Amino acid sequence: GKAETDLDQEFVCIPSEGGNDLAASWFDRIMVVKRLREVRALHSFTRVTSHLAGETPDRRAQIYETSPGWLPAIEVRGEGVFLDLNAERLSSWESDPAVVRRAKKINDNYVRRAQVTGSVPGRGITPRLLLIHTLAHVLINQWSLDCGYPAAALRERLYVSDRMAGLLIYTATSDSAGSLGGVVAQAGPARLDEALREGIGRASWCSADPLCIESDATGVDALNLAACHACALLPEVSCEEMNLFLDRGVLIGVPGEAKVGFFADLIAAEVQ
Repeated sequence: GKAETDLDQEFVCIPSEGGNDLAASWFDRIMVVKRLREVRALHSFTRVTSHLAGETPDRRAQIYETSPGWLPAIEVRGEGVFLDLNAERLSSWESDPAVVRRAKKINDNYVRRAQVTGSVPGRGITPRLLLIHTLAHVLINQWSLDCGYPAAALRERLYVSDRMAGLLIYTATSDSAGSLGGVVAQAGPARLDEALREGIGRASWCSADPLCIESDATGVDALNLAACHACALLPEVSCEEMNLFLDRGVLIGVPGEAKVGFFADLIAAEVQ
């Protein structure tokens, strides 16, 4: 965390006020980012086949013949909420063989895509990545209903590695609307609990079910499982993974294998 010490400070991140007992059992840390600054620069481009995070840069074309020493960029100021998943729950869930097998379907397709395009996979597609990415989409969709921002005005930032399991959802607008307090308010007492219940509840069904939840291959190059425009996809400006590596199944479970869902216990409790 980083408390506010100056009115001109560009980054302020403090613990939430509490009062979200349900969320506290699923997340180790709930942080309110009251102020942040992001700079987005354009450094290269691709055609025909998009570049995925983690791939080698040899397929990207530079935007200049001779470097002028600068890049076109925009500056964004806003706010957000950072969530760090409960390490004990996560470790137990991601080691389940059924969960590992489900993630392997996407990872195999990712490796196959790299072979076809002549690149080298820069990472493995793990259960942890699928879970955190899909959860970010679910919360963005839910918060767009709760706080008045369109989904395209919110963005995700995923923190996923062997040591990290967190996500930041923040405003992505370049005007004053990005700092009006609507997003940080979602971490207020009882607000996050309500968003988690409603978001996971909405993710438990899709108008394209049972086709969606039973799908073994969707999205570009079959890099999604149970995810479609009726449930988990976002405007692409909101997603850092180009709407790929998504699966509602790792959130809520799939027919015959409810334990695959990280939040399966939450769904069961709500039903009772």
